[in-house]
Amino acid sequence: MVDEKILFDDEDAPEKHLQISPADIIQKEFSVRFRGYDISQVDDFLEEVARVYNQVVEETARFKEEVRALQRELAEYRENEKTLYDALAAAQQIGGDMQENARKEASLIISGAQLDADKIIADVRQQCAVLQQEINTMVQKRAQFEASLRSLLENYLSMLGGERNNVK
Repeated sequence: MVDEKILFDDEDAPEKHLQISPADIIQKEFSVRFRGYDISQVDDFLEEVARVYNQVVEETARFKEEVRALQRELAEYRENEKTLYDALAAAQQIGGDMQENARKEASLIISGAQLDADKIIADVRQQCAVLQQEINTMVQKRAQFEASLRSLLENYLSMLGGERNNVK
């Protein structure tokens, strides 16, 4: 931003440089000399110069006030611009933070889902192992039952075969 005082350091310059006022012009008296200017024309001219000079002074004051008002308005616009830039930067930062948080949250969800899937797979494998062990146990029991039944049947057959031999 441009410093306002740098642009308008000389805002009081006309009063500093001009050591004469409209009243000084009107009140100025000149000595009368032989073959001098017509006093009434000089007075009329001085009154006209004073009137114009007074208008210039008033216009200058009005312009200075306009410049001050415009400077205040410009400062306000610059402050608004700064506020908007700050808000934009904050919004961009928040947007970036939200994206980063969303990435982190997605990563955590994926990690959690992976852990859940690994646990489910481990549970299923454990259940499969238990079922396989039960199957093996049942196969062994079946084999034992078949062997026991075979042995029992063979014993009955041998008893029946021995009784047959005894009956004949």
